[in-house]
Amino acid sequence: MKNWRAFIIVIITIFTFWFIKFYLRFSTEEIEDVGIILTVASILFGLLGAFFISQLWTRYTEIREAQSIRSANGISMIDYAKYFFKNNKKFEEEFKKIMEKSVIADESIEWGEEHLVIPYLRAIGDSFEYIKIEDEKDKIYFQKILDNYDALFENYVKLDTLGKERLLITEWCIMIALSLIIGFSILFLDVSSFFSSVVILTFPPIIVLALSIIYDLDKLSWGKEAISLEPNERIFDALGAKRFYLKKRKKLISSHIKEYRTEEDLNRELKEVYLKIVKSRRKK
Repeated sequence: MKNWRAFIIVIITIFTFWFIKFYLRFSTEEIEDVGIILTVASILFGLLGAFFISQLWTRYTEIREAQSIRSANGISMIDYAKYFFKNNKKFEEEFKKIMEKSVIADESIEWGEEHLVIPYLRAIGDSFEYIKIEDEKDKIYFQKILDNYDALFENYVKLDTLGKERLLITEWCIMIALSLIIGFSILFLDVSSFFSSVVILTFPPIIVLALSIIYDLDKLSWGKEAISLEPNERIFDALGAKRFYLKKRKKLISSHIKEYRTEEDLNRELKEVYLKIVKSRRKK
């Protein structure tokens, strides 16, 4: 899907500049003036673009790693909690219910809204009061649960911070302004030479694709299934609960997954979690 989008962007950009320059015969200016402006704007765009891509890529890799660790801690905590399920149905009931709520909440948010899930993570700790420690083995398993819970919480706080680290509006304005300067400078080039014609038809798509990459990294659209969906779905699997996806993300679901829920299939208690997230977003 993303490859097709990139291809469409390239075709539309090339056609737009061809139409304006060659069909509408956009005016030509002095090559010296245009060359200076184009060179300066291109250098600035390249430097800033490389810096932003590097910065956002580092953030992306940190989030991908944090999501993997969060998922692993969640699954490990569930596995250790199962030790107490056999003789403690109350703990099993409460733990599974609260854990599922926290994952439903996480799947319902957008990046930068991780703080909305933290209250549900805190509630997981409340279920531990139902655990009864009777021997040394119980104590060891309980400590493992606490260790995983602390790591899960700590990792989620990190995700909350990383999710909010996006480009500022002023930074986007600078990149867009430089892109427009480059675009108009290219249109003012003389098309009498073959080299100028190649620049007019190839440089704009490169600029647009660079902006598209920056946008995707800023919005964390790359590998969305791997870093946004699967970490939660693996926790649903560990809980023995049916997977949950938002309807708007159904296109990201792997074809081999047949059984899952959407927000329309949630029971009343879980639906309230989803609706609370939506209402919190509207209050912004």
